[in-house]
Amino acid sequence: MRQYLPLFWVLGVVAACSGGTEDDQGGPVGGTASTTAGVGGSLGVAGSPASGSSTGAGPATGGAPGMAGGGPIVTAGSASGGTGSPQGGTGSSGTTNGGSAGNNGSLPGFKFPTPVGADQKLSTTKEVSDFDGKLARFIGSGDLGGTGQGEGQEPLFVVKAGGTLKNVIIGAPAADGIHCEGSCTIENVWWEDVGEDAITLSGGSSSNVYRISNSGAKKATDKVIQHNGGGTVYVKNFLVEDFGKLYRSCGNCGDQYQRKSEFDTILANGTKGVLAGVNEKYEDSAKFTSIFATAPMKICERYDGNDTGDEPKSLGTGADGKYCVYSASDVKLH
Repeated sequence: MRQYLPLFWVLGVVAACSGGTEDDQGGPVGGTASTTAGVGGSLGVAGSPASGSSTGAGPATGGAPGMAGGGPIVTAGSASGGTGSPQGGTGSSGTTNGGSAGNNGSLPGFKFPTPVGADQKLSTTKEVSDFDGKLARFIGSGDLGGTGQGEGQEPLFVVKAGGTLKNVIIGAPAADGIHCEGSCTIENVWWEDVGEDAITLSGGSSSNVYRISNSGAKKATDKVIQHNGGGTVYVKNFLVEDFGKLYRSCGNCGDQYQRKSEFDTILANGTKGVLAGVNEKYEDSAKFTSIFATAPMKICERYDGNDTGDEPKSLGTGADGKYCVYSASDVKLH
């Protein structure tokens, strides 16, 4: 059951980056008009563009694409979000069908979902390969019921290498959240009150791929995503609030790897925080696209990572084109 995922698409979330994909932005494509360019009659010479008549005498191929038999697709509520801003704001189709969460063309419309059904208590770690939580809230109890921030806590979920966890809300106490033993897919997962970390990514292979999408976390005293293994993590459509770091490539693990990360359409709210911390020594990289962050939040910080367990020192912040990759147009402060 994914009744809350449409909040990202119907409410104009992905539109923050490109104006929406398919019919994500501005409601159903074309409204009541035809959505197929050049089909259904001539360009207003033979049948009516609004009604999509096919009985006209004019050439069926005449006119500009998108105008014949249905009127201009753009103004009818196409995937581009009408004539409004890229975030589904002031244009007719963006405002009418894009949803109020488009925030008048400024921010993506993220929102924490409401849990479905009774809370599910976990006193021991639940190991999964392909698990759909159906948007129930899961909370720790017994040995997993602590509220501390100390290292070494057990997780509520362990996702086996190659596995998927989706449609889960993690409440408090959250213990050490979720562990991925290798490549994993995390979709529509929400942390209401992060414990030690929200999710820890393990597995030493450089080919590991971790995908975290349509999710969010808040109240993270330290880190949300802790990347201890090798490989690449992709974070797309993510809301983070009141946090220390959204992502950290482990700065002092005994086994170190080159780690890559990419962040696309992130809404970060808070008076402090760093979106990503990477290790310069191990050639880490973090790439950012369509970032909406509260000023003066740091987007990317470089560290002198080590494998000795020492606390790594910061080497600086900001885009450098190699370790921290983004341009001014990729980041919008609010």
